[in-house]
Formats: sequence, C-alpha cells, structure tokens
Amino acid sequence: MAITLRKLTKTSEIEQLETMEGKIWDPSSVIPYHMTLTMHKFGGLFLGAFDGDDMIGFLYSFPGYTNGETHLCSHMLGFLPEYRKQGLGVRMKWLQKEEAKALGHTKITWTYDPLETVNGVLNIAKLGGIVRTYLPNCYGSLYDDFNRGLPTDRFLVEWFLDSGRVEARQTNGAPRRVYDDAPEILRYEIIDGIPTPLAGAVTHEAPVLLLPVPAFFQQVKQVDMQVASAWREHTGKLFTACFANGYIVTDIVRDEAIVRYVLEKKPLSDILA
Repeated sequence: MAITLRKLTKTSEIEQLETMEGKIWDPSSVIPYHMTLTMHKFGGLFLGAFDGDDMIGFLYSFPGYTNGETHLCSHMLGFLPEYRKQGLGVRMKWLQKEEAKALGHTKITWTYDPLETVNGVLNIAKLGGIVRTYLPNCYGSLYDDFNRGLPTDRFLVEWFLDSGRVEARQTNGAPRRVYDDAPEILRYEIIDGIPTPLAGAVTHEAPVLLLPVPAFFQQVKQVDMQVASAWREHTGKLFTACFANGYIVTDIVRDEAIVRYVLEKKPLSDILA
C-alpha cells in the first residue's frame, strides 16, 4: 500500500505523536501530549505519514521568534525503522514547505549534527537549506546512542521557502557541482580504515572552501571515541571561524570515506537567488 502524507488535524492523531516519538527515539524523553496539543491549538504544524490507517512517521514544528523575525521551528522528523531510507523525509519536508507557506511563513529553521552527513545531504543538497550559525553543545549532555559521550554541537539550518534556490531544488533536484579548485581547510588521514583529523586552520581567503568530515561518524565513534572527539573539536572551531568570517554552508559533496561541506563567501541574496 502506498504511503500517504497529510497534515494532522484531529486530536486523536495528535495524541499518537507521543507514542510515535517513544518508538522512534527514547520513551523516557517524549514531549507530553498536553504540550503537543497546546502547540497544535496555537500555531503548531504537525504532519503524519501513514501506511493505510497506521501512522509510521511524523514531523513536529511550531512558531518561533528570533532577532525580531518570526519563522517556523521544525523540531522533529522521524519514521519507524522499517520505513527509513525510502525518500519519505524529502517528501515530508516538501509538504511542510507548502503547509508552512499556507500559514504565512517564509522561513523554517531546524538543527542537526553537522557530523551526521546523511542529514546534511538532505538538508543542504536536496532541500536547499543554508547554514551560517554553529551552536556548541546545543542540547547539553544527551545519553542516547547517537549523542552519548560528545557535546551536542549543532548546525542551525535556515530554509528560505520563497527563494529561487529552494524552488529550483524542488523542481529539478540537487545540482551537481564540482569544486576542484577550492582549498580544504582540515587535513586528515585514513588510519586503519578510520578517517582521522590532523590539523586545520582558516588561512585561505578563497571564495569557496571545503571542510571534510567523516562520511560515517557513528562508525568512527564505535571504533575510537578519541578520534570522534577530535572531529568534533576541529570541525567546531573551523565552522565557527568560517561563519564569523562571512562564509555560508551552501552544498555538501559525498565521497566514500569523507564528506565535504562547501562554504561560500558571497552575499546571502546571491546564494538564495
């Protein structure tokens, strides 16, 4: 049966989000139903994915306000394990875009771990989000399998819904660009099959920079937490320095062991055009 996506409007559907969140993540840290219901009544946007009558995924978002600007905060997007890697996340985000615009929003924001590159490919390459803010230890100490043992550093993604950049990706997909002349600002080696950072510095003033990160960070963590911690420390310092110097993450390029973030130094209006 085909998977259907739709905006959640019934309280019976909103009530299911608490159970779904526990199945997808940690049952001990779910958002209580009464809070979700309150958000729903006062501007929240909740989407569900259904296999027949069964909810198998959801997207959770609510209005936010930053530096005098209103926007929609996209907080959680998840699917039951057996429904992952089927392109449902992209479909859900495009539905969120249309529903958010219907509510009057022009921008959606959310966070993700920059070392989780599957999320990076979705957020930057496929959806056309951009990043110019690094949030160190955004959520404090978390103890689930994905976060345990490291600071919860995050990128803040900004998704400009009416931009030519986003519209082009929705119509044509992610463009394939080549960055052969762009310098890499972090040196690394593959040691015993594990990418290991050596040293990095923002010493270039090139219009485009490349910042490599491991393609499979969870594997690095399982093998050597010290190497994983080094990746967090090096990349955190470099991204922070780049953003302070006017660079913006605009693309992400995949290789077998390494993924490279593309940072461009140009006006935001040019990037979004």
